[in-house]
Amino acid sequence: MINKSKKASLLLAATILGTTAGSFLVAPSAHAAIESNVVKNDINWDMPSAPAAPSDVNARAGSEQVVLTWAPVDNAKSYDVRRYNVVNNTYDSVKANETTVLTTGVTDAVYMDTSVTNGQIYGYVVNAVYGDGQVSQMSMPVIATPMELSGNVKDSIVLQYKSGTTAGTNSSVIQPTFNIMNTSGTPVNLSDIRVRYYFNGGKELTAKNFSAGNISFGSRNIEPNFVSLEKTYKQADSYLELLFNAEAGIIRAGDETGPMTFTIQKNQSGTSQDNDYSYNNSSELIEWNKVAVYYQGDLVWGTEPDLNN
Repeated sequence: MINKSKKASLLLAATILGTTAGSFLVAPSAHAAIESNVVKNDINWDMPSAPAAPSDVNARAGSEQVVLTWAPVDNAKSYDVRRYNVVNNTYDSVKANETTVLTTGVTDAVYMDTSVTNGQIYGYVVNAVYGDGQVSQMSMPVIATPMELSGNVKDSIVLQYKSGTTAGTNSSVIQPTFNIMNTSGTPVNLSDIRVRYYFNGGKELTAKNFSAGNISFGSRNIEPNFVSLEKTYKQADSYLELLFNAEAGIIRAGDETGPMTFTIQKNQSGTSQDNDYSYNNSSELIEWNKVAVYYQGDLVWGTEPDLNN
C-alpha cells in the first residue's frame, strides 16, 4: 500500500520563510513560474551547506488525491512532505504562502495526499531526514490539481522498478521487482494489464525459467510469456511478458500492487545486464520507463526499444 504515514501531524507551519527547530529547511526566494507540474528552477537556496534535496519529485493528481514520488536519497532515514496553496500560478514564498506539514517519517519514496479538494491547485516540497537528525534542503516544488476523473485510466498507470541483481558479465539470473500504481479515481482490472521486460539471452526460455515471489494476490495468478524477437538487436533479443488472470483482481483507485519480484533463469551466462534494454541497477524502487506497460492493448507506460538499431 502507498505510505499514508500514521505520523501525519497536519500541523499548520509558520510561513515558508520559517524553519523547523534544528533543521536546515530554508525558503526559496523570489517568484517562480509554473511549467508543466514542476515549478521553474529559478530558486536560490539561502543555506546551500545543507544536504541536497530529494530529486525527481513528481506529483500525479487523481480524484481527491495526489500521489507524490521522488528518487530515493542515499542514507536517508525518512522523508517529510509539505504542502502549500499555489497563488496566482507562482511560488510566492516570500509573503503569500504558508506550508502545511502533511507528514513526517515517510520511509518509502512515495506518499499519497488524500486531504485535498478537487479543482484546487496544490504545491508540494519534500525533504530528507538522516539518522543523525540532519534535514536536507527542500526539493524543487511540484504542483498538481486533483479532478474528478472519467473511466479512462490510460494516463494514470505508473510502473516502479528495482533490480535484485547487479550487472555482470557472467550473470545468468535476472531479478526485477515491479510495482504498478493506479493514480486514477477508477479501479483497474489487472487482467487488462501486460508488462514487458526487454533483455538479451532470452531465446528458447519457457515458463520453467521463470519464478515469482512476494505477490500479494498470488503468483499462480501471473502467467509468464517469453517472446523471442525475429532478429537480435543491440539491447534485446527477447522480452518477458507478464499477464494477469481474472483472479489477480483489481488495483483500486489510488492504490498499487505492491512490490512483485520475479526471477528469470537464463540457459547460459556470459551476457551483461548492462546491455539489456530494461535493466537498471537501482536497488530502490524508482519510476522506470524502459519497462513497457500495456492497458487493454495500448502502450500506456514506458517506451519500447528501437528495434531498428
